[in-house]
Amino acid sequence: MDLRQLRYLIALAEELNFTRAAARCNVSQPPFSRAIRDLETDIGARLFDRDKHRVALTAAGVSMVEDARRSLAMIEEGRHRAQRTAAGYSGTLTFGFGGSTVYSLLPSLVAGFRRTAPDVLIGFRAMPVLNQIEALREGVIDIGILRLPVFDEMIATRFVYAEPLIVALPAGHPLLADSSAITIGQLASSPFVTYEPTRGFNFHADLLALCSLASFAPDIVHQAPTTEAVVGIVACGEGVAILPASAERLRMRGVSFRPLNLGSAPEALGSVRFGLAWRRGMETPIIRRFLEHVESDPALPLAG
Repeated sequence: MDLRQLRYLIALAEELNFTRAAARCNVSQPPFSRAIRDLETDIGARLFDRDKHRVALTAAGVSMVEDARRSLAMIEEGRHRAQRTAAGYSGTLTFGFGGSTVYSLLPSLVAGFRRTAPDVLIGFRAMPVLNQIEALREGVIDIGILRLPVFDEMIATRFVYAEPLIVALPAGHPLLADSSAITIGQLASSPFVTYEPTRGFNFHADLLALCSLASFAPDIVHQAPTTEAVVGIVACGEGVAILPASAERLRMRGVSFRPLNLGSAPEALGSVRFGLAWRRGMETPIIRRFLEHVESDPALPLAG
């Protein structure tokens, strides 16, 4: 039994006329009648009573037509799901995220995409930046939300937006006496808490470059893998930190934030660029649909 026979069966059951049913199926009557006979032979039961004047369904025919309609409906539903999956409107999409992206970028990305693709199952994996690179390589996550640039030949990226840097200071630090912006040179005598240097990312190198332009080498006393950990160590009074501005949303007791005054330092050193990352050459329809959404949604903080 094939789809063609099922469609012929339903057409004949509804028309109860071989000529009209064959025309409805865009086939001549002889092959149409032969297909019905072959179907009855395969099933081993007569589905229609017919003579020169009438065609009528048998009891077996009534049962078979009901099953045929259910089968065709399931096939059509499967075709529809497959088409939506191929177009990126159905399936699964798993995000890796960590640090300040939780507060700034992730909510707007996911909420907007959810409106355009409500049938996509979205998953989340909280992990440090370095772990996201490995998770992308291994297919554990589909999209990472990372600081740019990423120097990894297997990872493709797309810039989303830039965020200015700020200074995190522990309670009681002398520079909290006023609310003005702080230059990097004013931090020369303070111990630093910073992110762990990781392969493929330049945040650590940028901090060293900023301090070098101010003619000092930072006294790095602690390194941590996440923004939450860095801010937490600052709250313990262990040092100061240079962080993305969204870190201020952590509102951790014992930490205050001030703008960073770049002075004559290059503008690129005064901000962090965030973007999306995925495994190169593994762009599934859902990943492509998501990237198109990011490009086109005016509500996102896309900055070129």
